[in-house]
Amino acid sequence: MEKKKISVKEFLDIIKASPIIAAVREEERLPQALQSKSKVLFLLKTNVLTLPNIVQEIKSHNKLVFIHLDLLEGLAQDKYALRYLGDVVGIDGVITTRSNLIQQAKAEDLIAIQRFFVLDSSALATGVKIMQTAEPDLVEILPGIIFIHLGEELKSQIPYPLIAGGLIRTPEEAKEILSAGATAISTTSFTLWNL
Repeated sequence: MEKKKISVKEFLDIIKASPIIAAVREEERLPQALQSKSKVLFLLKTNVLTLPNIVQEIKSHNKLVFIHLDLLEGLAQDKYALRYLGDVVGIDGVITTRSNLIQQAKAEDLIAIQRFFVLDSSALATGVKIMQTAEPDLVEILPGIIFIHLGEELKSQIPYPLIAGGLIRTPEEAKEILSAGATAISTTSFTLWNL
């Protein structure tokens, strides 16, 4: 049975109201994420065996769940996997560095977040070209701490809502990044999950 899928607009409304996304790398951290104020969880590393139960538990706490496809173990990365993840498992969206998966996820009505590493100005230019083809719903910029210095430039070059992720350590940095134009922040730092 196909589950009701959230729209991009609904997702944006949720993260604008609650802009800290709990990024969970180890399953042991899941209870903390479930008890946090974060309305959205990014599962950064998981496998096909434990995923259905984890998603069910997250959903029972009325939180949205996104899977980092590049780090999902035990499932091919194709349209059937995406259909299974959305329709059967019940995820809300995906995170990936691969533009072909962005397009496939959108075809399955999943919210598609393009993960993008800004290493230098050349990487930024290349990434912008790739995004023009993939047309993600949102873009996650890593390391997110660069928003403090390049927020305006990133916003002017990337025409999608931006999530800052990586190397954000303090509440002050998080607030400065949001002020610099990030729509939300994804972080593995449980001390920031309740901001």
